[in-house]
Amino acid sequence: MTLRARVTLLVVAVTCATVLAFGSVVLGTFERQLWAQLETVLSSDLERVALLLEQPTLGASFGGPASAGVTLEFVAADGTVALAWGDGGALPSVDGPTPIERDGRRYLVAQVPWIAAGGWVRMAHDVTVPAASVASVRWIVLATGLTVVLVAAALALAGAGRILGPLSDVARQTRDLDPVAPAGVTYRGPRDEVFELTTSLNGALGAIRERRERERAFLLEVAHELAAPLTLVDYHLDRLRRRDQDDHRLRAAADAARELLRTSQDLLALARGELQRELTYEVLDLGDVTRRVADEYPGVRTEFEGRAEVFGDPERLKQAIRNLVRNAVQASGGTDGVRVVLTCSDARHVLRVHDVGRGMPPEAIQRAFEHGFSGATGVGVGLSVAKDIIERHGGSVRVVASSTAGTIMEAVLPDVDARLTREGDVRLAVSKTPDGT
Repeated sequence: MTLRARVTLLVVAVTCATVLAFGSVVLGTFERQLWAQLETVLSSDLERVALLLEQPTLGASFGGPASAGVTLEFVAADGTVALAWGDGGALPSVDGPTPIERDGRRYLVAQVPWIAAGGWVRMAHDVTVPAASVASVRWIVLATGLTVVLVAAALALAGAGRILGPLSDVARQTRDLDPVAPAGVTYRGPRDEVFELTTSLNGALGAIRERRERERAFLLEVAHELAAPLTLVDYHLDRLRRRDQDDHRLRAAADAARELLRTSQDLLALARGELQRELTYEVLDLGDVTRRVADEYPGVRTEFEGRAEVFGDPERLKQAIRNLVRNAVQASGGTDGVRVVLTCSDARHVLRVHDVGRGMPPEAIQRAFEHGFSGATGVGVGLSVAKDIIERHGGSVRVVASSTAGTIMEAVLPDVDARLTREGDVRLAVSKTPDGT
């Protein structure tokens, strides 16, 4: 439920509680005062009748000028009605003013002692109309309260939308932030809690940008410091290995230097932001790219099914596949047992890299492609770079299976026909045709 809906419901709930309390007080007060007045009139009439019985006055009437709707009874000591005026049957004996229902009408009954006869003087007033007025007032209060609640709900909904509009705008801008380079959030509204939230958010984003810039500068410096000597070491080791191809120590040293050099190249790509640069697309055979990578690791076996045409950047895809194969080689402790299988199905190409390592724990499987995470070896860069490159080519990469017998990593890339259905890719593909048409 949205914050706007919750605020509206809160206002409606408070309004309902207020209207209910106010209506109950109004109805209760009105009804008590009405019945108090009716009881006062009835008691006054009874006292007048009792006074006439004690002190008869010439020309006086028991009924008085307002005798309509009044029933009067003189009850003897044995309970028989000696005299009666008005409609209806005998009135009941009551302790105080009491409402009764008779013949579809409502009466208020009271009695006082008839001292001379040892009986009672009972009187009933017809209060049907006043009682009906109470019901009318109840419906009026209910209708008024319902109207107030509906108006309050409409105003709360409109007011909440207006008040929370700046917050919604901040939330939208936050969702659209570039995680690589988060910019600030613009706030248009009063200096309230949302303003303070936005200010704090912009401060945090500024700190994140500053820290990322420092990390990037440090990473770039480290990568440069590594790349230069590693390039020289790789060059000399490669020459020495060619002279003495049987020396396994030279071969191991050259392989290690090459792996370090490629790791430094990944660090440079991250530091320079090259992974976010525009890709150079062309139609290529994924099998050819994979073979070139496998040739760099003698002993890695490849299994292909026909030609696997994709639409992408050959150097970037080569870097991604190399990182997957290199990870398998490191996990296996060598190239023995490492296999790369390429299959095609449903307008997509599936590249699976098998290793014979010890497997990965559940946490490592979940975080395998997370930047900076390293299970056992490496610095946690290669797989994250591979994931970024493959996803930028419209594909995906994941750990398919992992056990003590080894791990299988799978990269899926769309077939060239599937990619060319996208307008942007068609534009890029056309720009690559030889005649430029």
